[in-house]
Amino acid sequence: MIDTVRSATARVGGIFHFKIAETMTLEDGTTVEAGTLGYGLIRSASAAGRHNHDGLLALEPRYLLVPKPKGGVLRVDVAMDPTLPPVWSPDEPLLNRAASHVPLPIPGIVMTGVNMVRWGRNITLGPGFTFAVIPVGKLEGPIC
Repeated sequence: MIDTVRSATARVGGIFHFKIAETMTLEDGTTVEAGTLGYGLIRSASAAGRHNHDGLLALEPRYLLVPKPKGGVLRVDVAMDPTLPPVWSPDEPLLNRAASHVPLPIPGIVMTGVNMVRWGRNITLGPGFTFAVIPVGKLEGPIC
């Protein structure tokens, strides 16, 4: 990632930029050099809020602009690697998760009361955050 995207301020439809970290070759033989610029959209964003509601971000990489050897650029459509999670959110500490599901009435009531006034946490994705994309420009046949 080049840009910093924060769940507290991100809006659906916003643009983010990323760079390819490793050189790769497409099926047609086109080389995509490391450092090639990519563009994506913020698909979903939600800020943290009361009742221990954590912020979340869903990013959608859309395309790369690959420089052609004889000038100009080639647009290569990409998608997020389907093995990655579609949405990022802060992890809840294990102790909080365990305490909120304790079947004893007193700790459960206490955690419910705390969560009524506790603000959730936002998430920030930025430089140093890595993810994988795959080219999708030459999909053939029906897509299910």
